[in-house]
Amino acid sequence: MYRIIKDDGTETVLDTSTDPWIYLAPRSESKKDQRYRRGSDLFVKERPGKPDIYYMYRWSQVPDEQESIHVIHMKAAERFLEEQGLALKNYPDIRASETLRSYGYGILEEF
Repeated sequence: MYRIIKDDGTETVLDTSTDPWIYLAPRSESKKDQRYRRGSDLFVKERPGKPDIYYMYRWSQVPDEQESIHVIHMKAAERFLEEQGLALKNYPDIRASETLRSYGYGILEEF
């Protein structure tokens, strides 16, 4: 899915098929699996010389439900990842990372 946004007078294409993902929500393994019919993925649009754009892709496997892309602030991206128990790799000093370290986890591979 893609969405075109205007940023500083220029058009920027947010594209879930080409932009790097930060978090992908679980998906159903088969059509019989009904556990994950909807989800939210976090992506980043990296732009040389400009701030990155973080955005949520809300998807659904339910017929006739609309999928959407919403631009979010970096702090909202950090909070979303904290809720998942993760941290932005470029910002290892955020709260979730510190909390996990306080529990004795030192490296991501321990998870």
